[in-house]
Amino acid sequence: MTDPARHHDAIPTPAERAMLNAALLATGADSGFWDEHGRPAPWPDDIEEWRPVTSETNDSQPGEQPF
Repeated sequence: MTDPARHHDAIPTPAERAMLNAALLATGADSGFWDEHGRPAPWPDDIEEWRPVTSETNDSQPGEQPF
Protein backbone atom coordinates (compact mmCIF):
# COMPACT_ATOMS: atom_id res chain seq x y z
CA MET A 1 0.00 0.00 0.00
CA THR A 2 1.03 3.63 0.18
CA ASP A 3 3.94 4.71 2.36
CA PRO A 4 2.47 6.99 5.08
CA ALA A 5 5.56 9.21 4.91
CA ARG A 6 4.67 10.23 1.35
CA HIS A 7 3.09 13.64 0.94
CA HIS A 8 -0.64 13.49 0.20
CA ASP A 9 -0.14 15.36 -3.11
CA ALA A 10 2.63 13.02 -4.32
CA ILE A 11 2.12 11.25 -7.63
CA PRO A 12 1.28 7.59 -7.01
CA THR A 13 3.62 4.95 -8.38
CA PRO A 14 2.46 2.99 -11.46
CA ALA A 15 1.41 0.10 -9.19
CA GLU A 16 -0.52 2.47 -6.93
CA ARG A 17 -2.18 4.09 -9.96
CA ALA A 18 -3.27 0.67 -11.22
CA MET A 19 -4.78 -0.07 -7.80
CA LEU A 20 -6.49 3.33 -7.66
CA ASN A 21 -7.81 2.96 -11.21
CA ALA A 22 -9.21 -0.51 -10.38
CA ALA A 23 -10.93 0.98 -7.32
CA LEU A 24 -12.31 3.79 -9.50
CA LEU A 25 -13.85 1.28 -11.89
CA ALA A 26 -15.23 -0.86 -9.06
CA THR A 27 -16.71 1.92 -6.93
CA GLY A 28 -17.16 4.90 -9.23
CA ALA A 29 -14.88 6.96 -6.97
CA ASP A 30 -13.48 10.26 -8.18
CA SER A 31 -9.79 10.25 -9.18
CA GLY A 32 -9.57 14.02 -9.63
CA PHE A 33 -9.18 13.57 -13.40
CA TRP A 34 -11.97 13.84 -15.96
CA ASP A 35 -12.32 12.83 -19.59
CA GLU A 36 -13.38 15.15 -22.43
CA HIS A 37 -17.04 14.51 -21.53
CA GLY A 38 -16.63 15.51 -17.87
CA ARG A 39 -16.81 11.96 -16.51
CA PRO A 40 -14.35 10.73 -13.85
CA ALA A 41 -11.30 9.21 -15.53
CA PRO A 42 -8.40 7.07 -14.29
CA TRP A 43 -4.97 8.43 -13.49
CA PRO A 44 -3.09 9.26 -16.72
CA ASP A 45 -0.19 6.96 -17.62
CA ASP A 46 2.08 9.92 -18.42
CA ILE A 47 1.56 11.79 -15.12
CA GLU A 48 5.31 11.65 -14.31
CA GLU A 49 5.98 13.70 -17.45
CA TRP A 50 3.64 16.54 -16.50
CA ARG A 51 5.30 19.80 -15.54
CA PRO A 52 3.59 22.60 -13.62
CA VAL A 53 3.04 25.95 -15.25
CA THR A 54 5.34 28.33 -13.42
CA SER A 55 4.16 31.64 -14.85
CA GLU A 56 1.05 33.21 -16.27
CA THR A 57 0.99 35.24 -19.44
CA ASN A 58 0.34 38.94 -19.13
CA ASP A 59 -1.82 39.98 -22.07
CA SER A 60 -2.69 43.45 -20.75
CA GLN A 61 -1.40 46.63 -22.34
CA PRO A 62 0.65 49.17 -20.34
CA GLY A 63 -1.68 51.11 -18.01
CA GLU A 64 -4.53 48.63 -18.51
CA GLN A 65 -6.15 47.02 -15.47
CA PRO A 66 -5.45 43.26 -15.23
CA PHE A 67 -9.15 42.37 -14.79
